[in-house]
Amino acid sequence: MSGSDDRWLHYGAVATPIDRPDRTFGYVDEAENPKFGTFPSDFLNRVDVPADEERSRVPLGELDPDLYRRFGNGFQRVDVGALAGDLVAASLFPPHEARIVVLYGWFDMDREATAEALETEPDRVRRLVETVRDRRERADRTATVRFTPE
Repeated sequence: MSGSDDRWLHYGAVATPIDRPDRTFGYVDEAENPKFGTFPSDFLNRVDVPADEERSRVPLGELDPDLYRRFGNGFQRVDVGALAGDLVAASLFPPHEARIVVLYGWFDMDREATAEALETEPDRVRRLVETVRDRRERADRTATVRFTPE
């Protein structure tokens, strides 16, 4: 990563799903392919980081060069496909839903960016998000039902 550019860091949830509660999921919007990774969560708490909290993003070009370098050194790339694969193995999500959970839920991508990353239509992403939310709500309700073996 180099200073003085127009790229943004888009950040999402704390990386607790991969046992990294001290890090946050984020991606840097590249021209062709975003760079997905995690970075130290403390980065967002710094006074000198000009975060657009409403849109969950940070303008990388506006960072002090030293802070920019330290952010770049602390950014650890992750393979989104591997994250989705791990989620499929550890849950009941099928692969197409797991990718939605990872991109839309963990990385906080909007529908359009998620659709572009998955090479599909934003309307399909909307439907998949609704399916995932419904499945999760049903699982939460089911989890509260007491089960006692006979």
